[in-house]
Amino acid sequence: MSACGQTDIARIQAVGEAVGEARAEQVLPDLPEDCRRLSYSGVRAGDRLDVAVLKVDAALARQNARTARCADWYDQLRAGL
Repeated sequence: MSACGQTDIARIQAVGEAVGEARAEQVLPDLPEDCRRLSYSGVRAGDRLDVAVLKVDAALARQNARTARCADWYDQLRAGL
């Protein structure tokens, strides 16, 4: 039953502290403000249907571009860690 022997508490604590210090050094930057913005279509009551569709399509294109920028930023951040 050698596996049931006493553990080296000091060694375990030192390893835990080293892991904690290494993780503390990896301070992540703030998320860009652009990544927190929301998009709105701007469709108003009374807009013609063709105009409403164009507004929604433009808003969706803006949001998709923002999502792609934020995903690229995050991917580059992870690659650097």
